[in-house]
Amino acid sequence: MASFTKVIPLLNRVLVQKISAPKQSAGGIILNTGKDAELDMGKVIAAGPGVKNADGVFRNCMVSEGQTVLLPGYGGQIITMKDEKFFIYKDTELVGIVN
Repeated sequence: MASFTKVIPLLNRVLVQKISAPKQSAGGIILNTGKDAELDMGKVIAAGPGVKNADGVFRNCMVSEGQTVLLPGYGGQIITMKDEKFFIYKDTELVGIVN
């Protein structure tokens, strides 16, 4: 397995780290960390520059580094860096931006 420390996405691809569900509530109750240990949300770690559309016009990537996004329930290329799991999606596969 190859080891690397940095990935720079190409074209309209986005590197995302999923956000973990809280393990304890504000009141101190321990929450179930079973199947739903990861939320369908993630933080954008890096984004590619963009891509040309069908008309040949360049379109910037729709998200930028640091934004929190809603992720689809499937897909994404899984990669591991520094013992952490990251996902690469196309910006068109992302569901939305969380404010």
